[in-house]
Amino acid sequence: MSRLVISLDFELFWGVGHAHSFASYGANVLGEWRAIPRMLALFRQYGIRVSWATVGMVMCRHYKEWREIRPSILPGYIRQKISPYTMDKLVREQPDLFFARSLVEQILGTPGQEVATHTYSHFYCNEAGATPEQFSADLDCARMIAADMGVHYRSLVFPRNQIVEKFLAVLPDAGIQVYRGNAGHWLYRNGDAVAGRLAGRAVRLADSCVPLSGKRVEHIERRGELMNLPASLFLYPWSERHRALAPMRLLRLKQSMSAAARTGGIFHLWWHPHNFGVNTDQNLALLESLLQHYCTLAQKYGMQSSCMGDFPESDSLVEKYQNPSSLHAAALPGSGSCVRGG
Repeated sequence: MSRLVISLDFELFWGVGHAHSFASYGANVLGEWRAIPRMLALFRQYGIRVSWATVGMVMCRHYKEWREIRPSILPGYIRQKISPYTMDKLVREQPDLFFARSLVEQILGTPGQEVATHTYSHFYCNEAGATPEQFSADLDCARMIAADMGVHYRSLVFPRNQIVEKFLAVLPDAGIQVYRGNAGHWLYRNGDAVAGRLAGRAVRLADSCVPLSGKRVEHIERRGELMNLPASLFLYPWSERHRALAPMRLLRLKQSMSAAARTGGIFHLWWHPHNFGVNTDQNLALLESLLQHYCTLAQKYGMQSSCMGDFPESDSLVEKYQNPSSLHAAALPGSGSCVRGG
């Protein structure tokens, strides 16, 4: 049985503050307040299960609570300017850029939606100065604030897709069973570190339109206590600048989804809600077209929608996804280091 998996990196300004100013990207982030309820409505309408990998700080009620909840070991990045703990003034002045507990509550109230973790602080595992001990303390904070909302994580998405071997060992102790890995193709295997730099990014852009990296059908990889569920493709947002590319990108995604449906594989699509924060109508139209295509594949091939947290339910399911020849039989069941103080 083939699967459509969607994972969203829900990070607000925590995920972009290192690279953007309020002037350059604030509208995208503030637009999430309008876009996310409409995305949830589409997911409900089409019966789509989605993993919302949420930065823990997003769940803070306000600036004061954010100041109170800190890991016992802060990130030791050499480039301290990328740490979210340096954005104090903006956090205090623009809370809607950073805190959205009510949106998380809407996600939890929508059938089929999983709140996964994107770490507490949008932690960069591949940044100089980062250590597994700091990462563990960060995840403790993520777990604590999630538990306050009745959430117990089983899935994780690494910020900026920075997957570093020594940090994977931390995940089982944090209750994580499955993570979104990177595709094995050279264009994607190193996450945000693109081989060839500008040339590599140009090839990635081209790959969003034509299948230079292949169909991007994925399968689960068992890694000790963990399951790696690699990403297939990124849903590039609609923009006026690249509007001519939109039909080709949409076709590319549909062809890859179709290939997964025909071969019993997994099509794992991802993006950020802030990608839909502007040009929201056009982006939701793209999404609905993809969901309609999924419905066609579900009727024709029996493709099903799954969130990341569905996969650890059954070891036999994982074995079937590691062995595509037996996929026809697979069926999913049912569609201390963090401190609070001054």
